[in-house]
Amino acid sequence: MNTPVLSVRNVSKEFGPDVRVLEHIDLDVAEGETLVLIGESGSGKTTLLRLFNGLTHPSSGEVCIHDEPVRVKDPIDLRRHVGYVQQDAGLLPHWTVEENVGLVPLLLGWKAERRTSRVHELLDLVQLEPQQFRARYPIELSGGQRQRVAFARALAADPGIVLLDEPFGALDAITRRELQRQFLGLKQRLNKTMVMVTHDVDEALRLGDRIAVLKEGRLLQIGTPADLLNVPAHDYVVQLLRHRSHGENA
Repeated sequence: MNTPVLSVRNVSKEFGPDVRVLEHIDLDVAEGETLVLIGESGSGKTTLLRLFNGLTHPSSGEVCIHDEPVRVKDPIDLRRHVGYVQQDAGLLPHWTVEENVGLVPLLLGWKAERRTSRVHELLDLVQLEPQQFRARYPIELSGGQRQRVAFARALAADPGIVLLDEPFGALDAITRRELQRQFLGLKQRLNKTMVMVTHDVDEALRLGDRIAVLKEGRLLQIGTPADLLNVPAHDYVVQLLRHRSHGENA
């Protein structure tokens, strides 16, 4: 692997003296790679994701973006370089689609004309017709449409890194499958470095270039989908893979 875009070095995270949620984690994420974090509830996957954009900080160890520690980065600079998609979309309910997507450019001081142009470009990218959707409010959108808006918002300042916290987890199976298909297309087109959290084994195998399996705060295995399927490194990985649907993963 070349110099990683994201690196985690011997990171542990504790919430109080008796609650350790991450334990001595080491991993790298290469430029343009999609790394999927998977594990059961309480495995530490969302906490690990949030270390990359400074929403939480390690108790020990170091998290870096391009070899620079996240802890020393300016929060506005992080918003510019790291997009973030939440499970529930996290849209501001009293703002229109256009205002939600243009939030980070607004914080960065972009002029109105530039913001509008970028918002329309991104709505086209996520297959929401700008004239039809830009003035709508989140309550007027379906779950799948809200997630498309959330993804557009994460891309607004053209970050090199995008973090996704179970972005399809709250959607019905048909919508989830369609958005996964669109995600694969955008992944190839945009070549972003992405880290995604999921609890869905099929989703991890379908979307990840590599998959990191966590259990009780420990990293049990990291590798390609083929690595996990053919050479599982832990009994828990074997158990996890039994939950896949045996459908088509491509």
